[in-house]
Amino acid sequence: RKADAHVFLGDSHQRSILVFDLGFSQTCADGGQKLGIFVRRAQSADLLAGIRRSGKVANVFTLPSTNRTLQLKGVDAQVLAFDPDDLPIVEAHVRDLVAEVTPAGLPEEVVRCLFSFAVDDLVTVVYTPCAAFSQTPGPNAGAPLKGWS
Repeated sequence: RKADAHVFLGDSHQRSILVFDLGFSQTCADGGQKLGIFVRRAQSADLLAGIRRSGKVANVFTLPSTNRTLQLKGVDAQVLAFDPDDLPIVEAHVRDLVAEVTPAGLPEEVVRCLFSFAVDDLVTVVYTPCAAFSQTPGPNAGAPLKGWS
């Protein structure tokens, strides 16, 4: 788990349009079998509707300083209430992401603005990863990771 990875969560909408939002961080659930991604309800209405409808998600984690990128997919996603006990995870993600991207010239105020949130607006999307792919730019981008179906 890398707290300063940039997190995106997406769903294939009715017309096969990808709908996504910035995620805040991740947590493990169900003994490490499931992954939880924190998103803003107000900004993610279409995404959350698609997830509720289909249960399908594509989740991308990228480390901006290296462009190392991993994509996980799931077919059993659920939208759950945010647990306030997870707030330190979200706050650490924002803090660590600021430290990750500001050396590249992105102003801290911009990062903090992009990742501002109200606790009562957060929800947790929980799913079981069923496929994993390398999405790091290069010749192996899109290749399934060994050991995943």
